Amino acid sequence: MTGFIFRDTAAVWRMAQIIVLGSCAGLIVLGFWVWGMAADRQSEIATLEARIALAAQVDTQATALGDGISFYESETSQLAQSEMQSDMQDLAEENQVSLEVIRADQIERVGANVRMTLTLNGVVNETQLGGYLRALADHNPMIVVDAISLRRARSVGRGNDQRPLAIQLKLIGFAKQ
Repeated sequence: MTGFIFRDTAAVWRMAQIIVLGSCAGLIVLGFWVWGMAADRQSEIATLEARIALAAQVDTQATALGDGISFYESETSQLAQSEMQSDMQDLAEENQVSLEVIRADQIERVGANVRMTLTLNGVVNETQLGGYLRALADHNPMIVVDAISLRRARSVGRGNDQRPLAIQLKLIGFAKQ
C-alpha cells in the first residue's frame, strides 16, 4: 500500500465537485444527442410519409390516366398489328415523315393482352420532328416509343435550309385478345 493519504478536505471536496459537474455535463450532452436523434427520426418519418402520399397521388393519377387508354381490338393479333402499321403510315404522312421501312417485329402475349412491336425507318425534317413525336404520344390506341435513334440524313443539295434527320423508331402497341 502506498502511504498517500488525503489530509486536505478542501481538495477532496473540489475533486467531488469536478466529478459531479463533469457527470452532469456528460448527461446534458447525452440528452441533446438523444434529442437530436429523435428529431432526425421524426424528420425521416415526415419525409417517408410525404413520399407515401406522393406515391399514392401518382398511383391515383396513373389509374385516372389508364381509364382513357385504349388498345387495338381485332380478331387476331396479326390483324391488330396490320392496323397498327396502317395507323403509323397515316400518322407519318400527316406529319410529313417519309417512311422507308415499316417492319413488323414480334407479337408477344402479355397476360390477357398482346404486345406488338414495329420498327420504323424514315426521314423527317428537323422542324417536323416535335410534331410527329407529339402525335405519337397523343395517338389513341396507345403507342409506346421503346427506342428512338436520330442521325443526320444525307443531303441531296447544298444550301438546303431543311435539315433532314434519319429516324429509326421501335414502337410498341397493345391489343386485347
